[in-house]
Amino acid sequence: MQKRWSTLFQTFEGHSCLVKTITFSPDGKLVVSGSEDKTIRLWDAATGSLLETLKGHSDSVNAVAFSPDGKLIVSGSSDMTIKVWDTTTGSPLKTLKDHSDSVNAVAFSPDSKLVASGSSDMTVKLWDAAVGSPLETFEGHSDSVNAVAFSLDGKLVASGSSDITVKIWDAAVGSLLETFEGHSKSVNTVAFSPDGKLVASGSSDMTVKIWDAAVGSSLETFEGHSDSVNTVAFSPDSKLVASGSSDMTVKIWDAAVGSSLETFEGHSDSVNTVAFSPDSKLVASGSSDMTVKIWDAAVGSSLETFEGHSDSVNTVAFSLDSKLVASGSSDMTVKIWDAAVGSPLKTFEGHSDSVNTVAFSPDGKLVASGSSDMTVKIWDAAVGSPLETFEGHSDSVNTVAFSPDGKLVASGSSDMTVKIWDAAVGSPLETFKGHSNSVNTVAFSPDGKLVASGSSDMTVRIWDATTGATEATLMADAVFRTLAFSNNDSYLYTDKGLYDINPQSAGAISPQLSSHMFVKGQWVHQGTKNFLWLPHEFRPTSVAVCDSNLALGHDSGHVTFIEFDLANTREPE
Repeated sequence: MQKRWSTLFQTFEGHSCLVKTITFSPDGKLVVSGSEDKTIRLWDAATGSLLETLKGHSDSVNAVAFSPDGKLIVSGSSDMTIKVWDTTTGSPLKTLKDHSDSVNAVAFSPDSKLVASGSSDMTVKLWDAAVGSPLETFEGHSDSVNAVAFSLDGKLVASGSSDITVKIWDAAVGSLLETFEGHSKSVNTVAFSPDGKLVASGSSDMTVKIWDAAVGSSLETFEGHSDSVNTVAFSPDSKLVASGSSDMTVKIWDAAVGSSLETFEGHSDSVNTVAFSPDSKLVASGSSDMTVKIWDAAVGSSLETFEGHSDSVNTVAFSLDSKLVASGSSDMTVKIWDAAVGSPLKTFEGHSDSVNTVAFSPDGKLVASGSSDMTVKIWDAAVGSPLETFEGHSDSVNTVAFSPDGKLVASGSSDMTVKIWDAAVGSPLETFKGHSNSVNTVAFSPDGKLVASGSSDMTVRIWDATTGATEATLMADAVFRTLAFSNNDSYLYTDKGLYDINPQSAGAISPQLSSHMFVKGQWVHQGTKNFLWLPHEFRPTSVAVCDSNLALGHDSGHVTFIEFDLANTREPE
């Protein structure tokens, strides 16, 4: 299954009902949202903090817009009024009344002097923003007007209606210039391209259409949503179109050719509104799930889901060349997958209980697995045959790791011990005792001389791999599930972040090691920064990282593979 993801930067929570409308300020620093909870909320786009809550409407807020200079906000409501607000103070300046039904859409003219509004009374109205008086009423639609937009020069107004048409009006005199026909259901949203040459429309027929604004001809039809398209927006450079749908996704399209570039998944209900930031790097979306989300429009990742296990996937690991993924499951099997295409290559059967941990040897020829059956098994990765079974633990084996030269295997167990094994013959060489609870993760240092172990006793122990002597005991104040040494042995990469194992600063996070990726909770992190938000169904039970690749195991039995194009990824700020 192919999908495209982009980084989710922020989720703004605060509305108590669905979010119907959202937009960025012209400088990209603010986001304003309107909701069925009758409020307008002003947010800091960078931090997600709530700056102001604007109250005054007596019914749902259906539309909001900033003036081009960013000083004013206009809102339209089901209470049949339009309000103009001071952005800095949040105070209401004007209330515009003349519609006889719900106001569904509002827009400022480029010079901030006019406001256009669309209503369920089937009219479009043009207002003087400074004094609040109605200037023109455009009549011609035969059903509710759901969307309005000005052209960049302010001379034209586009409107979309439930009568399944898009109309272009002369803003100065109110005359109808063009009627675009082609949608088969209600037109819910319209937008001019910044250069004024194109109009985008989104419809309940599940399509987005691109029109020539001058002559009304249909240029492109974008198909891909599986439910009504509720909102569309052009990027400031006119090259991209964003659309939001009742299918709970946001899509990014190439405006010229109509190809789908990105699909953003994360909302749990209909997406009602989308907007690009002024620099085109961010997309904001508002949803009936009552959240506002901010997405990175530039970062893309290719995703595969590997299906084949019949029970929860407990562990995943990459081969050193990133070409293979091994997974271990409660179905008692180990599977080997082609990381590029997601196809299963081998299934290893032999454990008599859940497989909790897997690891490739450095040359990729062997796979080690540890199980609740208290054994460690060594497999030939190419043919799937079991080569050795290591017996000696008295409880579940939770973690295994090969030494850098591939000659040793370390294993950690719920019996509170770490064991070192000869990988070739399966004989136990050392048993490290000292933890007071289950050992969950083990790792060799790059030179193979040290072993680190993390335990449910919330300590990390550093051992001499040859003698078993304890080199250090670090109070972690956390239960680590994964560990890996840095190249200079100064840090451990963990599922909780970067852990300094220098005795003088044990436990400190090192911000300069920002490129390491790990998964914690609902986020993929890059160093200390949130990098990629994981929807609930993609949050893993096990994780493996190799350079820019992630493998995630899930309790559904699926394995998800994510390959990041870090060369074209903007460093988290």
